[in-house]
Amino acid sequence: MIALIHAIVAAILAWWVLDLNPLTWALALFALYPLLRLFGAVIPRLRAYARRFEVGALFIPWYAWKVVGASWDVARIVLNPRHVVSPAVVSVALHTEDKRLITLLACLVTLTPGTLALDYRGRLMYIHVLDTSSVESVQQQMWDIEKRILAWVNPMGERHDG
Repeated sequence: MIALIHAIVAAILAWWVLDLNPLTWALALFALYPLLRLFGAVIPRLRAYARRFEVGALFIPWYAWKVVGASWDVARIVLNPRHVVSPAVVSVALHTEDKRLITLLACLVTLTPGTLALDYRGRLMYIHVLDTSSVESVQQQMWDIEKRILAWVNPMGERHDG
């Protein structure tokens, strides 16, 4: 029954949002967010929605900044003929076993200039890096992306075994 109510409310909101201009859409989001926080004190599911909104709103500009920074690094490498490139294939042990989240992580890593997700087996992901000074820095950056994605997808720490 709850799933049916959720689907109906989502359909009504989607229909309403599609008729809005971008400014009204943004204002509606900022008006709905405090309501989610207010009712989230009583209803845990609404608290999870509010938390997803918060973490997602922080993740998107953070990741965009990482892509810009990686693009700048690749441009510096390409334009500097004296720079000695140190490519490497790095294995990173992930914290999640959910294949959907691992696939999302692989896509995000591949979208970042200078990196390419090659394969994953179990919790181990193999990443090709254009230039690296240490394996630990690559692993730490990957774990940072994973931590942020897990916080976005699982805002209340629910378990996802896919």
